[in-house]
Amino acid sequence: MDKNLLKYLAFVKTVDTGSFTKAADSLNYAQSSISKMIADLEKEWGISLL
Repeated sequence: MDKNLLKYLAFVKTVDTGSFTKAADSLNYAQSSISKMIADLEKEWGISLL
């Protein structure tokens, strides 16, 4: 899967589940990986997402 697409999916799943941990479990990633993906998006876009 494309890295950027995975970041977007991680963000949507986090918002949908309301939890980094639940999003990580759903996507079979570590919670820290999900947090990093969202931090990367925030840095790229220059805004705070969560």
